Amino acid sequence: MSKSTKLIAVVVVLAIAYPAAAWYTGKNVEAKLTESSLNQAKSSPYVKVIKQDYQRGVFSSTQDTTLELTFPGIKKPDFPLPGASAEAGTDANTAGQPATDNSAPAAPVGTAAVPAVPAAQTPPADPALAEKASKPLQIHFINHIQHGPLPAFRGYGAALIKTELVLDAESKAQLAKLFGTANPIDITSRLNYGGSGRVSISSPAFNTVMEKDKEKVNWQGLSLEVGFEKDYKAFNVVMSAPGLTVDGLEGQSFKLGAVSLKGEVTQAYPGTRLYLGKTETTVANISYTDKVEAKKSFTLDQFKLGTEATMKDELMDFVARIGAAKLSFDNQEFTDFHYDYGVKRIHGPSLAKISVAYTDVMSAPGDPEKRAALKAIWDEVATIVLQKEPELVLERLSVMTVDGEAKLAGSAKLVGATVADTANPMLLLPKLQSNLDVTLTEALVVKLGGASQKDPEAQKAAQAAMAQQIQAFEGQGFITRSGKLLSSKIEWKQGALTINGKPFSKQ
Repeated sequence: MSKSTKLIAVVVVLAIAYPAAAWYTGKNVEAKLTESSLNQAKSSPYVKVIKQDYQRGVFSSTQDTTLELTFPGIKKPDFPLPGASAEAGTDANTAGQPATDNSAPAAPVGTAAVPAVPAAQTPPADPALAEKASKPLQIHFINHIQHGPLPAFRGYGAALIKTELVLDAESKAQLAKLFGTANPIDITSRLNYGGSGRVSISSPAFNTVMEKDKEKVNWQGLSLEVGFEKDYKAFNVVMSAPGLTVDGLEGQSFKLGAVSLKGEVTQAYPGTRLYLGKTETTVANISYTDKVEAKKSFTLDQFKLGTEATMKDELMDFVARIGAAKLSFDNQEFTDFHYDYGVKRIHGPSLAKISVAYTDVMSAPGDPEKRAALKAIWDEVATIVLQKEPELVLERLSVMTVDGEAKLAGSAKLVGATVADTANPMLLLPKLQSNLDVTLTEALVVKLGGASQKDPEAQKAAQAAMAQQIQAFEGQGFITRSGKLLSSKIEWKQGALTINGKPFSKQ
């Protein structure tokens, strides 16, 4: 067989095999995407699939989906019908007119009669606006899917998906005022054959003047990358937003510096929403300047929010850390602010069982059987959870002042508690062990002593009384002084309170 004949044979085989591979890939992608939408709705009672239409071809497919979102605790507004009176069910009468069968009841004897507003004077509601506002929020999107093995001939993979948000004419017009002809949001997803994938989301920058208040808005855009493993066993995320500036006509200015987010987490237990790992969000600066009311101005530099979840010997720790390099407002400045707190020693397998049962309850909140199942799980694992002595931890709440660092740190846990004790909080007090290390500046303590007083003289008197109280506690050993700093070690153990190791009583 000649080389040209072999080449033709290879081309023929590929011409036959590739469509078959694309068709088979498209079938698997359809199953994956449809399952993902349904699972999302099942896992939350606030998401409902209204429409799910999938048109599959050999090389490409289209998925048309509409989701309905509901928000618990938010009541739909009641809109009066056009021409309705302020009090439904009655016809208003002007003062002095004889009441009819449909008139409002007369005022009781001895009270002044207040004439009702005639129905004709009530501004009619806009039926279109009332109907729109009373409807649940719906999100309509279309996925334009290119099948692998070479989706859109842009690399190797199972699918390349471009997501199109379908908006009504009014929403499009409003967004056009901000973004012009640019696409307000671009969503591209790539699915791999192994089940992993990556989602890329971006929004362009815009510079505009708002119609209502004539504020100048400068938004510098946003980009977000989310990678995930098969069955969502792991995620990694990177987000960047260069910043936002809003300038008002009267000298007000709000500025949000560069925002970045990065994180990497791994599923702690299969089939749960418990993840281990770290996330960190950083905001370069936030500031507000008001030339008219200077006291409203503030600046916040190098704001950070980090979370960390770890596990050792089946015990999970969850910690959040909030910090800022500097905070300035009303001629005051604080630096090196930290608020780090969390919960530790949570029994992982027990938490996983509770998590699965809770997710099941959330899929049907009104189902008594699911709620009973959740309670049964808690009854099953509560003893183990309490035996591990879970602990609330305040790693530090601190700030640097001109007089030194003010700081709180402590923890609280139950020792020897049983499930029966949880039914009566008084039984838990003797089993509660907690400690709090307090370091404050004397100036701050005295200032707080008079903070509740509005009258200057009363404020001075309260501050003087607080200074005397500090001296008394210092003499009793409840307060330790180091220059301008005051510190105490407070401990609650076996139903007794001690400060700096000394029994404390109000009497």
